[in-house]
Amino acid sequence: MKYGEEIIGKRIRLISMDNDPNPIESGSVGTIYHIGGGVINVRWDNGRTLGVVEGEDIFEIFDPIDTQLPPNNFLVFSGNI
Repeated sequence: MKYGEEIIGKRIRLISMDNDPNPIESGSVGTIYHIGGGVINVRWDNGRTLGVVEGEDIFEIFDPIDTQLPPNNFLVFSGNI
């Protein structure tokens, strides 16, 4: 599938990147900031900037998570605080 500028600002999760000598770790998540030439450029949450190659790397694209508080204004935590 060829992607266009409509995915800029969306989030991406890497499933696998097999052909890079210094790949991003599988499961890493980042934000798409540019696309061109079959490469989706990503600012990864781990601080790296590296593109994924359409048709070569395996990834999933999703909408950013809404960061607004729930209507009751309570924060919900799971696990230890």
